[in-house]
Order: sequence, then structure tokens, then C-alpha cells
Amino acid sequence: ECFRVLNNPNITVHFNTEAVDVVGNTKGQMSGIQLRRIDTGEEKVLEVKGLFYGIGHTPNSQLLQGQIELDSSGYILVDEGTAKTSVDGVFAAGDVQDHEWRQAVTAAGSGCIAALSVERYLVSNDLLVEFHQPVREEKKKEIEGKDVEMGFDITHTKHKGQYALRKLYHGSPRLILVLYTSPTCGPCRTLKPILNKVIDEYDEYVHFVEIDIEEDPEIAEAAGIMGTPCVQFFKNKEMIRFAS
Repeated sequence: ECFRVLNNPNITVHFNTEAVDVVGNTKGQMSGIQLRRIDTGEEKVLEVKGLFYGIGHTPNSQLLQGQIELDSSGYILVDEGTAKTSVDGVFAAGDVQDHEWRQAVTAAGSGCIAALSVERYLVSNDLLVEFHQPVREEKKKEIEGKDVEMGFDITHTKHKGQYALRKLYHGSPRLILVLYTSPTCGPCRTLKPILNKVIDEYDEYVHFVEIDIEEDPEIAEAAGIMGTPCVQFFKNKEMIRFAS
């Protein structure tokens, strides 16, 4: 493998060198990597537009030693083609049980296998219990005529659209969670029910607004939203956190 790398004209190996920083341009895009020679301390910027982290070949399985069967290199041993480990009811997925491929796509596939295996195990052992959030009735109050516009009611916890966002931004004393989504966003469909459960737990203490960036592109542009899903938090007209 080393011989193949050194003889590949598309690869340049930087010996005795470590990456100390990522350099960006005025547009917020990556433009290079700042390198430092370990032997001389000399630093320079290597102009590149992409970065891939190679984390090595040592699995982080130390906490499992003596509890689950591992191979000589520390990888979790599983039954071939499954996620089953040496311990009943414990399933392993990802690079920690894959000493050959160690790729994101194979890790995701093994994660699915492990999740389905857990579900089957719980069902077969009569351990699966479903929990459902109780349906709460929204508290009502007398609403001023202007607030009836577009169906907006500030006493409700969950809202949609830029009208609700503007009203809440200027008038809500609660923490405001804004979720930016788009119709073709797969992760959005996964994140929305999770956020809804969290919001239900803190009902009356937060306001939740969903913004479809295709329906309200000007709001998304003003907020600097580059992709979906994306979440912003506001309190007293100030953004206190930005996550994507």
C-alpha cells in the first residue's frame, strides 16, 4: 500500500508534517491548510479546497475489554453477516467491528443492521414498550383582530411561516426555536418529529417556528441559511445559538 501511494502521481506525501489549521477565504470557503514541519517548525499554507480526516486503524474499544470478545487488534467480533456480539442483546456497528473497509457507507449499513437486530431482540424478549406523547390542548385567550391574520395565535406553541416568525421575534418572551426545512430534505423528515417531542416537553416555555426555505426564500437568505435542516435559537430579539 505504501509503495502504491508513493508511486501515484496524483498523491504528494508531506513527511514530518502536521496540519495545524484550516484556512478560509472571504466567502467563508476553505482555501487551504496551514502546515507545520515537525523537525524545523517551519509553517506554510498548502492551497487545497477539500479535507478528509483519516483517523487511523485503532478501534476505540478499550471500555469493552473483558466484557465483549475482541480480536487481537481490538475490533469487536461479530457473527459473520450480523451485528451479534459475544454478549446476548449487545450488537456492534460501524468501524469498531469492521477491520477491513472502515467506510462511512459500510458503517451506516451496519448501523441499520444493528438497529433492526435490537428491535427484533426486544420484541422477541417482550421488552419493547412504546411511549406516546399525550395530546395537549392549546390554551386559548382573547386575540386582537390583527393577530387573527394568517391564523396566528401567540398562545400556541408551534407555528409555520415568516408571518409567525416576525410576530414571535418582536413579541414573544419565550425562547424561540426556528427550524429551516425544504420539501426535498430527507434529514428534515427525521429531525422534525424529534424536535416536536422536545417542544412538547417544554410546552408554554418555548415557541417553535418551521420555515420552508422554498416558500420563504427571503427569510432564509436574510438568516444566512445555506442548507437544510438548520436550527436557530432566539431570545429577546437576539440569536443565541446556530446549528445545522
